[in-house]
Amino acid sequence: MEIQKLNAAQAIAFYNKVGLTEEIDLILENNKDEDLEKIRWPWNKPVKAWEHTSYAYGFISVEEEDETDITMSILDARNIVPDDTLKNMRITVSLDFLRIYDYPGKGKHQVLFKFNARNQFSDQSEEVSFNQTFSVQEGQRAPFSGYPIFVGLGVGTELVQFSVEIINVSNDDDEKFLNTINSGIFSNGLKLLGSINPVMPIVTEYAKGITEMVAKRNRNIEITAPTLGLYFGKNQTRIKLAKGAYIAVQTSKPEDFDWSQWVYNKNFGTIQSVDGTIKELPFNYFIFSIGQTENTANNASLPIAR
Repeated sequence: MEIQKLNAAQAIAFYNKVGLTEEIDLILENNKDEDLEKIRWPWNKPVKAWEHTSYAYGFISVEEEDETDITMSILDARNIVPDDTLKNMRITVSLDFLRIYDYPGKGKHQVLFKFNARNQFSDQSEEVSFNQTFSVQEGQRAPFSGYPIFVGLGVGTELVQFSVEIINVSNDDDEKFLNTINSGIFSNGLKLLGSINPVMPIVTEYAKGITEMVAKRNRNIEITAPTLGLYFGKNQTRIKLAKGAYIAVQTSKPEDFDWSQWVYNKNFGTIQSVDGTIKELPFNYFIFSIGQTENTANNASLPIAR
């Protein structure tokens, strides 16, 4: 359920179902003597980290700045130089970090993460979808690094397209069901062919079906669903495509997010303030990496379900 579409009265009813009493108190406190059905999101209250609807995108280059320096600078992903050597090539996309700074509820969260893309080759393309579930403690990161998403994703001459859906799962039955897919065909990412694969639409529809089913359950909350294109070319308003790590930070005002105030700490794998006073970025975020696929011919097959 997308809570941003609810009025204050609907939000209170929903939060009551999922047991978020603190959220109910905040809405009521900030809307005394108001018609709650006319109050729109964010319902006159401070916006929680998981309620932000936009993203700021940073980029960490694969080019080492200084091997003796424990920090690396982060650039706005619109201001980097696109890597033209990736045109008409195949890339590997991995999920490096999923940071749960603040999600609805407390304790450990079961998170459904879905990553969609457009696999391009010659004059054809196909939609591909990956999904996986992760169990993450509030205030921590998911216990993985470099989790493969797509191996051998085809890139055209203009851009590569992505979309992401993240759902906080609160339904016990859904949690049990989603645990069964962790060891399935998505456990090692999707290995893609260099031509139309008749099996891929089945796999993609399976991934989409799981996400749609879970998102519709009353107690589950869609945290975010960003869509982005990584481009070649010099248009300053577009995110560029290059080899490296992309940081997607959930925020209400991406235009005000200043990446020059943050660095990546290589020793701890964290994003901290330049002066070191803030040890970890106080936002929900995920990081995905892009590199050129090696030995594409050896990877040109779908993983087998276990």
